[in-house]
Formats: sequence, structure tokens, C-alpha cells
Amino acid sequence: MIPVYIVTGFIGSGKSTFINEQLQYRKKLGGTAIISAEEGSEPLIKEPLQLNADELSAIVPSDIKSYELIACKIGDYLKRLQPKELWIEWNGMVSFHQLEALLYSDILSHLLQVEKVLYICTDQFVSTILPGLGNDVMSQLYSADCIITESNTHHALLRTYNGEAKIITAPTPEKVEQLCRNSTWGLIPNLLVIGITTYILLVTAFRHDIPYSIHQCFAIITGLIIEAIPFLLLGTVGSTIIRYFVPQRVLLKLLGDHSLKSYGAAMVSGFALPICDCAIIPLFKALIDRGIPLSVALLFMLASPIINPITILSTWYAFPDNPMLSVWRIVLGLGVALLVALSFRFWPPATSILKARTPQNLSYEEIVLETTKTKHIDKKRLLVHMEREFSQLLFYFSMAATVLSIVQVYGKPWLLNAGLTLPEFTAIPILLMLAFFFSICSTSDAIIGKSLSTLFPISSVMGFLILGPMLDIKNVYILKQYMPTSFIIRLSITIAVMSYIAALVFKFFLS
Repeated sequence: MIPVYIVTGFIGSGKSTFINEQLQYRKKLGGTAIISAEEGSEPLIKEPLQLNADELSAIVPSDIKSYELIACKIGDYLKRLQPKELWIEWNGMVSFHQLEALLYSDILSHLLQVEKVLYICTDQFVSTILPGLGNDVMSQLYSADCIITESNTHHALLRTYNGEAKIITAPTPEKVEQLCRNSTWGLIPNLLVIGITTYILLVTAFRHDIPYSIHQCFAIITGLIIEAIPFLLLGTVGSTIIRYFVPQRVLLKLLGDHSLKSYGAAMVSGFALPICDCAIIPLFKALIDRGIPLSVALLFMLASPIINPITILSTWYAFPDNPMLSVWRIVLGLGVALLVALSFRFWPPATSILKARTPQNLSYEEIVLETTKTKHIDKKRLLVHMEREFSQLLFYFSMAATVLSIVQVYGKPWLLNAGLTLPEFTAIPILLMLAFFFSICSTSDAIIGKSLSTLFPISSVMGFLILGPMLDIKNVYILKQYMPTSFIIRLSITIAVMSYIAALVFKFFLS
């Protein structure tokens, strides 16, 4: 398949100059084909196949015949040149969906493979023209893998249009060539493989000189990562399905308002989705992006690990002599999740990125899905989205696993010993902190809770079992990928306070 590089942006942004510089640097002019849907002042270094932008704009999504005529024209051009790569200069005012419909038509889909979409913009365009343009320009920004700017002045504004794209300021041709060459997965999986290989080599060569604590840390890190990968992947797949395949009207009907039905559905959905606490976060962000109110999405994220049937069974297994503990965990956990969600309902954050969107304010992604009914959904773009999100989640989880291993190996003995003589009211916050720092998966934390019950009062263990699935190191690291710091701080404080109160309530009913 022929790799395709798409360069788009408003007229006058320098697309032709950019393509010329890149082709000269890459020294692939002889094996390159160029398609242009723009009439810029700067001529391209090689004669392109010229497409009429007005004709492209006039095509409606259901007009398959018009797409096929243009696709045949492109196919004949490619068969004549037999290029090793294809560069497309796309008009800044034509919807990106028109280009997707061409490239992924039956005629061209087996010939072409989109590698990178690069959006070029000037500071003047972003500050004065962009806010007044419509969905066609939004579609290009949303679809970009990389946004190239003159300066870093408007990076924050551009991230509101596309939070996943790389934003680069005035890159050199060498930098762009590296960007186009890099795989979607990035360095994270490669670094993990390199780290494991290096450790094995060091152990083989210096096994008697490496302290046992280092072996413990590495074993915990690798164990957590291997255990988490299936759940992270499941969460990523689930979030992608929600983003691309679940119609917004279905989500809005089920979870789209502040009714009792929406809150009830959010509380019990986790019983049908046996996903751990770290894997539920991408689903939370997907719900926010699809227009679900923040408080409802929060309730879904916080309640799902508690109501997870695997969590329920593990709690019952860990405390066979006290089966009511499982019931108390469910009741108090759901109560804490509901109170936290309602606090964001009645005192919403001021951050604009958290505002739920209405059906009349759809993103480009949703407009494409509604108009095409998934007929022309780019399968490669779905895989790219899953790969990118999974790689980012794996990075954050790996950082959290590293911190957790250090805490467990070097800090856990001291923390446990410090709690032996503490009074009950002080033991509760101690175990809340342990739940945060231990970062144990919600499906297995009851086993640790059982061992802690021999050292701490049972009410503090209940606080440990309630807070752990909602808030810990790895959750904070993963959530920081999606949400602002101010939101995470407020959420963390609210969960901690509510979990402390829940533990006191449990103590009151036991006494």
C-alpha cells in the first residue's frame, strides 16, 4: 500500500512551501505523487494532480457516484506514476470527511494507507479567523495528527479543538521527517521491552551484587503492568466503541440528563461491565466527550469498580466469616460515589472543558457518524485511536507502578508498624492513605484488606475498601491525561472526605 501524507490548513498558511521543503529534504521526489485541492500562490515542486475544491465541497455524503468518479481519476493517476508515497495538499475550507470518503472508497482503500495528517496554521489565523469558521475547518483540526504553528502563543486554544494531536512550533524538515517516520505506538512499549531486557542481562551478569529490594521493585512493576494490560486494553476498546459506534442519541436517552433514571443507570452499569478502576477512566472521558453530564459520568466512573461482580466476589471470598461486609462495601461505596457526583452536579467546576455538550453542538466526529451512518468510518483511524490511547495509558500506569513498587518495598513496613498503636479515628485516614499509595486493583484489594484487618480496626479497613477503587496513584496518573489538575484535586479531596465519613458511619452501626 502507498503511504499517504496529508497537509491541510487555511489558504496562505504555507502548505505548498512545507511540502516542497519536505520533499527536497527526504530526497524522494522521483518516487512521490502529489494531489492538490488548493490553488496557492506558491507552485509545488512537482506537477500535482489537481482537484477542484468547489466540486468537492458540493458533493453530499450520499452521492457515492461523484466520489467514485474522482476516486477513479486518482486511481488512474497512481497507476500511471506508481509512486512510493503520496502527498496531498488539501483545501482549508473543504471538510476532511470529503477526503476520507475518497481515500477509503472501494476504488482506493486497497491502494492507500494514511500515515500522517499535518495541519499548518499561522498565529494570525488562529487568533482572528479560526473562531468564526464552521465545521469543515473543525473537521481538519480534529483529524490532524500534528498541528504546526508559528509560535506557542495559541497552543492552549488549539488543544481545545484537538487534545490528542502533537503541536509543534516551526519544526525543521528533519523534525517533520522523524515525525512522519515514527510509529503510532511511540516509545513506551519499546522502552518497556528494553527495560525488561536490560534487567535480565544485569541479573544474569551481577545477580549476587543486586540488592533483593531491587528485585522486589522490578517484580512488582512487571507484575502490575502484565496484570493491568488486559484491563487497560479492554477499557481502551470500550471507550473507542462508545466514541465511534454508540449513537449519541442512545447515550443521551440513557444517561443524558440529571433524572433518577440516568443516575440509576450510571450506578448499576458497572455490574454489566466487569472492568477494574483504571480501565474505567477512558470510558469516563468517552462519555464526557459524547455529551453526558459530568456528574452522571463521574457516578459511572466511581460506582463501576464497586459494583463490579468480580470485586463483590473477591470481597466475599476475603471475608467469609463476615459476609455482610460485602453488602456494606456496596452500599457505602455507592453512597460515596453518588454524593461525590452530586457535589459536582450542584457545584459544577468552572473549567470550560468539562461543560457537557448538547445535541446541537456536536463535534466533527459525531457529525461524520450521523451523516455517514458508519459507512465510511476509517478503520485505520479507529486502530490509531486505540493504539495512541492505550500507549498513553500504559505510560501513566507504568509511572504509577514504579511509585507503587517503591512505596510497597520501602514504605509499607514503616507504615504498617506506625498503625499498630494508633487509635481508631486516626487509623481511618492512615488506611485511606494506604489505599491511595498501594494502588491495588479493585478486583483484588479485598485480599489486602483482609490482612490489614488483623492490624487495624475494621472501620478503617472499610475506608480502605471504599477509597481504593475510586482514588489511588495510578488513577490520578491516568486521569491527569484527560482532565485538568484543579479538577483532579477537587475530586480527590471530595472522595477522601466522603470515604472518611463512610468509615465513621460503618463504625457507628457496628458499635
